[in-house]
Amino acid sequence: MSVYSVRKSLIPLAKKVVIALTKESELNEKKLKAIRNQLTKKQGGVLPKNLELIQAYKELIEENKIKPNMQVLKMIQKRKVRTLSGIANITVLTADLGCPGQCIFCPAEKGMPKSYLSNEPAMMRAVRNEFSAYKQVKTRLNGLVAQGHDITKIDVRTAGGTWGAIPLWYQEKFLKGIYLALNEGSGEFKDHGDESFKNLKLEDLIKENETASCRCVGLWVETRPDWVNGEELKRLRNYGVTGIELGIQTTDDKVNAFCKRGHGLTESIQATKLCRDIGLKICHHLMPNLPTATLKSDLKSGRDFFENEGLRPDYLKVYPCVVTPYSDLEKMVLKNPRVHTPYTDKELIKIIKEIKQGTPEYCRIIRIIRDIPAESIVMGSKKSNLRQEMQRAGVTCRCIRCREIQNHEVKNTELNILSYSANDGTEHFISIDEPGLDKIIGLCRLRFPSHPEESTFNELKGAALIRELHVYGQKQSLSQNSIPSKTQHLGFGKQLMQKAEEFSRKAGFKKIAVIAAIGTREYYKKLGYKLEDSYMVKSL
Repeated sequence: MSVYSVRKSLIPLAKKVVIALTKESELNEKKLKAIRNQLTKKQGGVLPKNLELIQAYKELIEENKIKPNMQVLKMIQKRKVRTLSGIANITVLTADLGCPGQCIFCPAEKGMPKSYLSNEPAMMRAVRNEFSAYKQVKTRLNGLVAQGHDITKIDVRTAGGTWGAIPLWYQEKFLKGIYLALNEGSGEFKDHGDESFKNLKLEDLIKENETASCRCVGLWVETRPDWVNGEELKRLRNYGVTGIELGIQTTDDKVNAFCKRGHGLTESIQATKLCRDIGLKICHHLMPNLPTATLKSDLKSGRDFFENEGLRPDYLKVYPCVVTPYSDLEKMVLKNPRVHTPYTDKELIKIIKEIKQGTPEYCRIIRIIRDIPAESIVMGSKKSNLRQEMQRAGVTCRCIRCREIQNHEVKNTELNILSYSANDGTEHFISIDEPGLDKIIGLCRLRFPSHPEESTFNELKGAALIRELHVYGQKQSLSQNSIPSKTQHLGFGKQLMQKAEEFSRKAGFKKIAVIAAIGTREYYKKLGYKLEDSYMVKSL
């Protein structure tokens, strides 16, 4: 049975509970529990869970028996954090089509994309859906809807090996599946058939998504630094890609060499520059405790990520190395355990603490530790809740994730600009903050390339470049029947854009370009931007 399965026999009781909830002037968890218990006891039977309450709520609205009630929906919604960053995330895994890397730490389980194990939660979902991008997205959309979340704005992350090494025919097929599912939205799976699917054109699906009810507001791929080049980047832009994850792992080339990584710091910097200069959001992967690394070298790598002007990512994932089955490293340590010495949990927490505390305000730490089940860890830390342990210990940082406004009330705002050098250009991190709460409401990443006239993209020549615009907090739906946001659709995004335009005009730029996701193009049109190739451009 799916974790999102609704017990239909409980819907009549769930409807009575929902109707009773709508009659309450003020709701809280205690009242919800009391009403649900009371009606269940009166009728007899099994207590309806939130999934049944959410389904009952939707059916009652469709039957015109109740009006949309945001207080009720907010109370019965499951996993509220899923949409508190202003968007909903979906990760889609590619099939095993090979990876050029020979990294000794990467598992290569048969039938699984390189570096992923079949018992990881995301991989299990992919296997259940036969690695079909269409089925994976539909499943996740249905899950979000069942939990009471809005799906009008979706940030999609593709994962599995090295994107650039995947055959072009598969890339196109995979992306067609993503856009087709988004354009259809939640609901029943449709049988498109091989021939019918083949006849669909990716560019048509992308165009349709501009105004679809379920829009792609971000599209990410992950790849190796040595697989980034101009031709690849042009293709990514045609696909609608707005962000890239680069497996940097370490800045110590001796460690890279021992691990057979296949590239060094030079390639990492070159790839970061190429990506940044066309406006992509940059996410770097950092892997402490690689074989031959030391506490000292790992701490240096953590500092290098932000002290080195050639790196300075917008996003960061920290993946401590663990020895897993199906990896060359497993064979090596079984033969000679001295090849690799895992850090103790105490040492690992020390490293991650220093990395967090050295992370600047313009960066968002997405993840600390991977979802590798403990039974698949041959050597290394099996603690999956390191982030939570550090939070309990009072370890904080200034990264964006730690300062997101979420559902806090906004009383005062101030606009701030943090400027820094990166990849032969200047980055301006424009933010709107709530000073009393020390929270960030929204951000705009504005780049002034050092030689804008030399861009390989004609539409970017001479332009200031907006790489990201994001307003945090509860996601505001593009439809009407959803939980209202305290921050989105209230003018904060427009205020950030106006500041970026003003700043660019004063710096002498004649135009400004936005690397807009497919589903955000309509928003930028309202601000006076026009589509030029794959960018939204405005004359200043």
